[in-house]
Parts: sequence; structure tokens; C-alpha cells
Amino acid sequence: MRRRLFKFLNILSSYPVLIFLGLLVGGIFYLGAGTRSIEFRWQGLLSRSIELKQEQQQLNSELQGLRQSDAYKRAQIFQRQFMAVDAVDTENFRRELLPVFESQGWTLRSVQAGEVLSDPTTTQEKASAAYFGAVEVAVVATVPIVDPISATAFLPFHSIDRIADYLWRKPPTKEIKSLRIERTASDYKLSVVFLYPLAHDHILPDEPTE
Repeated sequence: MRRRLFKFLNILSSYPVLIFLGLLVGGIFYLGAGTRSIEFRWQGLLSRSIELKQEQQQLNSELQGLRQSDAYKRAQIFQRQFMAVDAVDTENFRRELLPVFESQGWTLRSVQAGEVLSDPTTTQEKASAAYFGAVEVAVVATVPIVDPISATAFLPFHSIDRIADYLWRKPPTKEIKSLRIERTASDYKLSVVFLYPLAHDHILPDEPTE
């Protein structure tokens, strides 16, 4: 009888230990399940990060292609705005510049086109290395300091700014190489040299070549 009682008491005394062990095992399984969930989420985020990097590389590649295409189109447009070598003639420049200067009150005294600089059509050794040359056009114009009709003072810099703005907007492409204003007793004298790039006979194709 006593033995049975002792066995019963031993079993009762071991229940807390068994319960603790059960809770410990359950906690381990619970923590393991949580860790596995975090691992799955981490793997998902890592996979998504790789996909985003691949998409970014693809977009960068497409953007680079668009930039190259845009630059090529701009080069085509820019080249087509150059003056042709055959159009280099003093009278052509005079007809272009005369109404512009006269509209701003200047009297055009002389227009002189210089020699073609680095004419690509005469360069046989490296014809593919130069796609355009240039020509300088020297212009001399005068205007009275005081307008004889209105008796108002003439503003040379304002008129030159308007002339330059108009010429830059109108093709062919041109730049001002040098500009000088002199004042005499009665007149302003303007000496300006324009630089006209000249197009080569090689025209860029519609699509860039590899």
C-alpha cells in the first residue's frame, strides 16, 4: 500500500517537470516556426531586390539608347543647318545681311567673304576625318550718332543685340568671331567678323551605323 502511495506521489511530483518540458518543447517549435517565417520573408525581399536591379539595368540600357538616338538626331539637325560650300559667295552674304542691318538703322559699307578654312572637299588624305569647314565674313557698317530726322541719340549696343538675336535664330548656323565699335565725330563704325561653318558633302544617315 505504501509503495503504491509513493509511486502515486512520485508521479504527481513529476507533472510540473513534464509540463515545463512540454512548454519548453512547444516554445522551441514556436520560435523555430517564427524564424522560418522571417527567413522566407528575407528570401522574398532578396529575390525582389534582384528583380528590381535587373529592371533598373534594363531601364538604364534603354535610357542610354534613347540618349544616343537623341544626340544623333540633334547632330543631324545641327549639320543640316550649316551652309553648303557652294553657297559661299560675297553677294549671297550681302543679300542676307543688308536688310537686317538696315532695319536697325545701320548703313552697310562693305561685306567681304574670306577664303574657306579647312575646306573638306579638297582634303583627300583624311576626307572622313573632317565633316565641315568654315568661312569668315567681314562686315563694316556705319550709323550717325544722332538721328538726323528725330534728333535722338542712336543706341549702338541695343541695335547690335537685336541684329545678333535675329541672325542667330535664322539659318544657316553662324557665330560672331570678333566685333569692334569705333566712334568718330559724327558716326559709329561697326566692324564685325562672322564665322559660318560649312557642311561637308557627307550627310549623316537617318539611322546611326554600328
